[in-house]
Amino acid sequence: MAEIKTPKNFTNLTAITSIDGRFRGSTENLSKYFSEMATSRGRVKVEIEYLIAFLNEIKKPLDKTEISRLRKIYQNFSEADALIIWKKDEEINHDTKAVEYFLQEKLTEIRLKKLINYLHFGLTSTDIDNIGLTLSLKEFSQEIFTKNIKDLIEKLKKLSGEQKDLIMPARTHGQMAVPTTAGKEWANFASRLEKQLENYNNIKLGSKLNGAVGNYNALELAFPKTDWIKFSDKFLNSFQLENYSMTTQVEPYDNKVEWIEAIKRINLIIIAFCQDVWHYLAIGYLSQRDEKGHIGSSTMPQKINPIGFEMAENYCSLANGIFEVMERRLPENRWQRDLTDKYLLRDLGQALSMSVLSYESVTKALETIGFNKELVEKELSEHWEIIAEGVQTLLRTTEVSDPYEKLKELTRGKKVTQKDYQEFLEKMDIPITLRKKLEQLSPINYIGLAKKLAETYQRK
Repeated sequence: MAEIKTPKNFTNLTAITSIDGRFRGSTENLSKYFSEMATSRGRVKVEIEYLIAFLNEIKKPLDKTEISRLRKIYQNFSEADALIIWKKDEEINHDTKAVEYFLQEKLTEIRLKKLINYLHFGLTSTDIDNIGLTLSLKEFSQEIFTKNIKDLIEKLKKLSGEQKDLIMPARTHGQMAVPTTAGKEWANFASRLEKQLENYNNIKLGSKLNGAVGNYNALELAFPKTDWIKFSDKFLNSFQLENYSMTTQVEPYDNKVEWIEAIKRINLIIIAFCQDVWHYLAIGYLSQRDEKGHIGSSTMPQKINPIGFEMAENYCSLANGIFEVMERRLPENRWQRDLTDKYLLRDLGQALSMSVLSYESVTKALETIGFNKELVEKELSEHWEIIAEGVQTLLRTTEVSDPYEKLKELTRGKKVTQKDYQEFLEKMDIPITLRKKLEQLSPINYIGLAKKLAETYQRK
C-alpha cells in the first residue's frame, strides 16, 4: 500500500491543523524550512553537492560550467519540481528514491546523462535525509528562531528599564510576601531566556554520511584507496556541520535531542512567564489596552481577554508535547534502522512553528499592557504585613526575645495596616536608633536590591 495519496486542492479554510489553517498567515514563511517542498529541495541540494564532491574525490572532477549547471537545479527548484517528485513518490512509495529519479531526468535535460550512475553513489536514504533536515534546522535557527527569542528578550529588557522603580507586592504560594519591583521581575524572565538562548546557540548540529549501516561498505568496496571518513568530515564541514562517524543507518540523534530539549526549556520559561502575566492581569496589577475593533467576549462587552498570552502558553505546551515524544523516541531506532525517526521528524516543523507562533504572540501582546500604579500603591499601603520579614530580622540583632513569634502573632493570616504596625512598635522595648530605623521601614522602601538588580541587568 502506498504511503501517500495526492489530496484534493485545499486552502487554509479546509486545512486540518491550526498551523496550516487559522494561523497559516503567521506561519507560512516557515514552509521554507518545513514542508514537502522544503524537504525535496533540501534532498536535491545535498544529492547534487555530494555528486560534485564525490566525483572530485574519485579524480573525475567536473568543470565550472558543469558544476554551475548542476547547482542551478536546486537554486531554481520550483513547486512544479516538487510536484514531479511527489508524483514519483506516490508511484514508487519511496520519497528519497523519487528525488534520485527526478535528478536522473534533470541530468538528461542538462546534457549530463553521463553522471547518472554516480548519483547517490554508496549512500543510503538517511545520509541524504538527515543532512537536508539538519541544514533546514540550521537555517531556521539563524533566520527565524534566534531572532524571535532576541526580540522577546529585548522587549522584556525595555519593560524592565521602564518599570525599574515600580514597587509591587511579591507573592509566594499566591500570598503577599515582601515587596519587589516590576522591573526586576521582567529582568528575571529576560535573564533566564538569555541564558537558555546562549545554551541553545552553543549546541552544534551534525549529520552522518557513511552508507547503509554506518560502515561505508559500498564506498569502501568500490574505491578502497579513498579515506571515506576524512571525505565525510570534509563534506559535512563544508556545511558547518559536525560529522557523526560512529552510527548505524541513522544518526544517533543525541545532538538533535539536546537541541530539541534546549527549545523545550525556552518554551517552559515562556509558559511560566505567560502564566505570571495572566495572574497579574487577573488581580489588576497589569492592564491591557484595547485594539480598535477587537471584541473580547461575544456577550460581555467590557472584557479585554489576554489571548496573546493564553495562545503562547498553550502552543508552547503543545510544542513541548511533541518535543517530549521526540526526545524519548528518536534515540530508540531498533537495531540498525526502523522508521521511528522518519515519521517523528515529519512533525518537527509543526512543533517549531507552534513555538515561533507563541514567541511572536507574546512579544506582540506585551505591547498592549500597562502597569496599574495607583492600584498597586493602594495595595502596598494596605498590607504592612509584607515588611514582617524585615522587622523580625532587625529585631534579631537585639536582645528582644522571640522576634519571629512576635511578628507571627501580629501578622500571620492578617491584614496589617500602618496604624497596626505603629502600635506594635510603641509596645516594643528597643533601642532608639533601632526604633527610628523600624519607624522608617515601609512597604515602599523594603525592596532590597530589586532596583539595583534591574539596573545591573540593563547594563549587560
